[in-house]
Amino acid sequence: MRLSLLPLFLLFYVITTAQTPATRPVICGNDVFSDMLRAHYPELKANFEATFEAARQNTSVSQRSPYTIQVVVHVVWKNLAENLADSIIENQIQVLNADYNRLNADTGQLRSVFQPVAGNAGIKFELANIVRVQTEQNFAVSLFGSNLLTEVKHDADGGSTAWNTQQYLNIWICKIQPIALGPIVLGQILGFAFPPADLVNWPSGSNSPNPDEDGVVVDYRMIGSNNPNTIAVPGGTTNLVVRGRTLSHEIGHYLGLRHIWGDGGLLGPNDCAQSDGVDDTPFANAQSNFDCDQTRNTCDQVEDFYAADTPDLIENYMDYSSESCMNMFTKGQVNIMRSVLEGPRVGLLGSSGLVEINTAARLEIFPNPASERATVSFTLPENSDVSLQVTSMDGRIVQQFSPQTLAAGQQNLILETKTLAAGLYLLQLRMGNSVVTSRLVIAR
Repeated sequence: MRLSLLPLFLLFYVITTAQTPATRPVICGNDVFSDMLRAHYPELKANFEATFEAARQNTSVSQRSPYTIQVVVHVVWKNLAENLADSIIENQIQVLNADYNRLNADTGQLRSVFQPVAGNAGIKFELANIVRVQTEQNFAVSLFGSNLLTEVKHDADGGSTAWNTQQYLNIWICKIQPIALGPIVLGQILGFAFPPADLVNWPSGSNSPNPDEDGVVVDYRMIGSNNPNTIAVPGGTTNLVVRGRTLSHEIGHYLGLRHIWGDGGLLGPNDCAQSDGVDDTPFANAQSNFDCDQTRNTCDQVEDFYAADTPDLIENYMDYSSESCMNMFTKGQVNIMRSVLEGPRVGLLGSSGLVEINTAARLEIFPNPASERATVSFTLPENSDVSLQVTSMDGRIVQQFSPQTLAAGQQNLILETKTLAAGLYLLQLRMGNSVVTSRLVIAR
């Protein structure tokens, strides 16, 4: 099958004023950004393509569940409505955990033909922190430039600087300005994400985005299922349904998934020969129009995987169907996401990932929370190649103990904490390929 990876994914619809609101088309804008990146970041595009192909071909994905990802949410706001309440962000995390573990209440809406291919990603999202930044900046994308909203990702530019992007999923929430040509509004970007690349081997000598800009950007109106803010179809009279699925969609891209119609569109071919590289997602010649049309079958052909002419999979999170009918990833998509977490994004997993948990070791901290000092107690097996480090939640190692300091057997280690800022820290006791992790809270 023909593969065409587009290196920046977003929800973008263009409205043509010559049509009535009921019939206005929803057109994917990925090709606009793909063209932008082809011109400015060709090496990055090639790196994305190679990473996707490696993930697609990986057939030895671990069945261990769940994989836990620490999430840092950056709320960058100008007007008060954009400064979303904690309850909305926490609700969004609940939506993600339901969607990525097939615990969402609407799984029963999936048509019977697709029930056998529904997959459970086994990925858990934990909210590490909410960072709030008030700004005077407007975050807009030019159709004719190369701006990928980098301002929202840097303190100095009116945004919020990322926490370590290899260890945290950074999500920036802001108001994304509509796409316009002068006074004419063409469309609205709802969100975008970079798919994975080999984060320790980003292209050198090119103008590609920096690793500290990796993550997901979403418009503030698309967060959570309890968000009081509405977003209208530009030029239309109706509002989009918001259930928190835009972020489920964008994190899918962040974990290596492409749109199910194969990402053809405005500037390139968009037909039934385009593929997303996943066998159990049927071919489609275009995205859905933010609706729930179960009669939609845009490719009149027999699918090899299903041995039948199969309708479009509008229930999939990677389509542009209404959020009210999105409810599943396929097993093939799950395989790619978990493969990505075992490969280019393995740093997100920390001790919950591929490393073996050594049950012979114990790591205890008292008191916890601590102020001036804490006692760290642990038991090490014989012949252990060990190290102990204390890491801040932005990924910095703030204290480290060498193997010479640590001996086999039971021991207590005094950890001086009076010089550490108040907050949450991770203690990691590493023994060869295994690790034990515990959390330390510093309180003042």
